[in-house]
Amino acid sequence: MKKQSKKNLKKKMDKLWSEIIRSGGRCEICGKTTNLQAHHVIGRRNLSLRWDLHNGVCLCPGCHTFSKTSAHQNPIYFLDWFKKHRPEDYEYLIKKKNKTKTFYLSDYEEIYKELKEVRDKKDV
Repeated sequence: MKKQSKKNLKKKMDKLWSEIIRSGGRCEICGKTTNLQAHHVIGRRNLSLRWDLHNGVCLCPGCHTFSKTSAHQNPIYFLDWFKKHRPEDYEYLIKKKNKTKTFYLSDYEEIYKELKEVRDKKDV
């Protein structure tokens, strides 16, 4: 098997992560079921949480970006919602958000393998 580059693995992991987050089939805020998007609670630049499923929320375009109370337009409103509706994930992210880690190719390969297993179990 040919070794994959970090860049290629990151793209594949982003896609898998998004598929898994969207597999709930509805916006977690309003319940809409079309054009679903995956939103990172803690931004993608935080590699320790980038592919962590606790850090993802399935949203419709309105709740993600376009409405006055969307996750991007009103992050304070969104974080209040997240804390109220997913308190365990909120606490988990608070504890992990400042942890730093150096990632090696083997780390990316392991994360990719774990995401594939989750996806396959959900049959996304």
